[in-house]
Amino acid sequence: MKKKLQPAITLLQQYMAQDMTVYAGHATLFLLTAFFPLLMWLLVVVNTLPGFTVDSVVELFFRFLPDIPVIRDTIASLITSMNENSNTFVASLAVITTLVSASSGMAAIQKGLQKLTPGSRRTMLDRLWAVVYTFAFLWLLLIVLFCQNLSPLLHWALSLLPWLSQSHLFLRLHSLVSFSALAAFGLSILTFVLIYTFVPGGRRRMRDQLPGALFTAVVWFVFSSIFTYYIRTSWKLSYIYGSLTSIILVILWLNVSINVMFLGAGVNGMRTCSRRNG
Repeated sequence: MKKKLQPAITLLQQYMAQDMTVYAGHATLFLLTAFFPLLMWLLVVVNTLPGFTVDSVVELFFRFLPDIPVIRDTIASLITSMNENSNTFVASLAVITTLVSASSGMAAIQKGLQKLTPGSRRTMLDRLWAVVYTFAFLWLLLIVLFCQNLSPLLHWALSLLPWLSQSHLFLRLHSLVSFSALAAFGLSILTFVLIYTFVPGGRRRMRDQLPGALFTAVVWFVFSSIFTYYIRTSWKLSYIYGSLTSIILVILWLNVSINVMFLGAGVNGMRTCSRRNG
C-alpha cells in the first residue's frame, strides 16, 4: 500500500519543500486585484457585440465559480452595478490596470511552474511573456463567452433560415453545443495543456502535458463540487465574516485551485523525470 502511495507522497514532499504555496498565494492576490478592471473591460467589449448581454458575462463567471448563493449573488450584483457605470474611457484605464495586476499574477504562476517543470527556462523576457499570456487569457474568456452563447445564436440563425434544420452539419453542431458542461470540461483540459506547455518556458511536447492537465481538471472539478456542497450545507461563514463572506470564499477557492494547478505540473514533472531515469 505504501509503495503505491509513494509517488503521491514524493510529489507532496517536493511541493512543500519548494514553498509552492507561497507562489499560489502571490498569484491569488494579484489575480483578485485584476478581477475588477478585467470585469469592467469585458463588460465594455460585450456591450459592443451583437447577441450578447450582461447576463452572458454573469453566466460566464458562474461556469468557473462554485455554486454558492452568497458568491453568485455578490458577483451578479457587482456585474450589474459595474455595467451601469462602464464606458470606453474607464475601460481604457481598466485594461492598463488589468495588465499590471494580472501579469504580476501570471508571473507568479510562471515562476511556480518553472520550479516544477523539468527543462523550464528563465529569461529576461519572462515578464513580457507574462503580459502576452495575460492577453491570451483575455481572448480565452471571450472564446468561452462565444461558445457559451453559441446555442442561442444557432436558434436565432434557424429562425432566419429555416432550411438549416435539414442540414446534417447544422444538426451535428447543435448536438455538440448542447453538451455545454462536457465542452467546458474539455476546454479546461486544453487550457491546462497550453499552460503547462508554454508558460514555464523551454520546449516540451503538448501530449506529454495531458496527464497533468487531466489530473488538474478532474481534481479542480471534484474540489469545486465538494467545496460547494460543504459551504452550502454546513459552514455558516456569514456568522464570522459578515459582508466579507463572499470575498473570503472566493479567495479560499482560488488559492486552492492554483495549488491544484501547480500539483498537476508536478505530476508532469515526475513523469518526465521517471522517463529520463528509466
